[in-house]
Amino acid sequence: MSRFDKLVALVIVGLIGTILLTVALGDNVGVTVKRVAPLGTDASSASRITMEFSEPMIRESAETRFRTEPALNGDFSWSGTTLIFQPSLPIPPGEQVRVILESGAAAESGREVLAEYQYDFTVRTPRIAYMSPANGLANIWIVDPSDPSSAEQVTFSPSGIYDFSVSPDGTQIAFSENNSNTGTQDIKLLDLTTGALEQITNCADAGCTNPVWRPDGNVIAYERVEYNTDLSGQGVGQSPTRVWTLDLTSRPVTTRPLFDELQVLGHTPQWDADGGRIAIYDPASGAILVRDFSDGSLLAVPTRAGNSGALSPDGTMLVYPEVVISDDASAHSYLRLANLVSNDQSYLSDPSLPVDDARALWSPDGERLAVARRDESVTRGYQIYLVDPLTGEAQPVTSDPRYSNMFFWWDVTGRYLVVHRFPELDENMQPNYTGLPEIWTLDTETLEMTQIAENAFLPRWIP
Repeated sequence: MSRFDKLVALVIVGLIGTILLTVALGDNVGVTVKRVAPLGTDASSASRITMEFSEPMIRESAETRFRTEPALNGDFSWSGTTLIFQPSLPIPPGEQVRVILESGAAAESGREVLAEYQYDFTVRTPRIAYMSPANGLANIWIVDPSDPSSAEQVTFSPSGIYDFSVSPDGTQIAFSENNSNTGTQDIKLLDLTTGALEQITNCADAGCTNPVWRPDGNVIAYERVEYNTDLSGQGVGQSPTRVWTLDLTSRPVTTRPLFDELQVLGHTPQWDADGGRIAIYDPASGAILVRDFSDGSLLAVPTRAGNSGALSPDGTMLVYPEVVISDDASAHSYLRLANLVSNDQSYLSDPSLPVDDARALWSPDGERLAVARRDESVTRGYQIYLVDPLTGEAQPVTSDPRYSNMFFWWDVTGRYLVVHRFPELDENMQPNYTGLPEIWTLDTETLEMTQIAENAFLPRWIP
């Protein structure tokens, strides 16, 4: 053999030895856990627990070796090599959770997790996001409800924020920002952990508003109006409102209409708790449309009230207002309950009574409704009632005659409401012509109310 041949042979032998050593060491290391979430205090009551492995796993092998302390019930799913555990119930704020993966979880290659793996996280206390000021260019603020003085501004738009919503895991805010130069709105994402800002629509000649998160956090439904202006600034006039979706799993973010049929209009989108159904109101057909993504079916629930009602967490029930026109041409609304499985309809409130039901919202467990109800024989403004959807039995939980309570939102535990209140009367019980909206919290068990902010509106919980 020549000197060159000997050198090549030596290199080959060295490579073989390196490969054998790598294999041997790999067997000693086994399958590793590359990434976990949440960690530390970066957890909300609605957080999913995720665990990414170094290679594809035999899923049942990993699931049977996964547990938490305290024990949490929930469901498993997978995304590639990542195990995802979704607890069935919200984890109480302040709870410390230990996640444990026992040794022996096997990969498809036959390798195993050789040692037990564990880590801890603590569920943070929910915060509240809201818009302020109500009498000027509004931006988004965040506050700890236990300390109203902790309010902090998180957006700084010179033209103001139109509306917003909070991601299901509480890590992001999607908001619609006004463009004072063009009169349009675009939707942006704010990462509450890093402060990073990302524009996710390109509505150069459109109004893109009302972002609504799908519960898995991967898709946003929103309302879009095309302005159809030309170079002269005139155009053919704006289009009706339609619902579009944003796919957040791709970059750049992709967007498309919710319905392929152009004749289907709609606004006020809402998802059920697993994202399997969405409801919108279609003014063209005068009905609430409920799309079931599992089979592609579309159910129409006729109503003249003009909104999409309240879809139950399991997607099987719809509570919606219906309008009654009296002989004197005055109108009020009452609540109807539609069973979307059996197609049965029933009354949830009595249409013959002079009571106006303006808004309903299911609790996270689907066992009760918060309803904005005006009964002028009792108080002037809308008060909040808790209504049993099975019996219609209603319990008032606010009764201050000075205030009207129109917009509210449940926290993930189903105990607290954050409420947008308006002082219709002053302290002397006279009309309050200079009143500004306020943000309060309501404990539905003790009925205690706490003021969080003045000159503020559109509150949302950050879990």
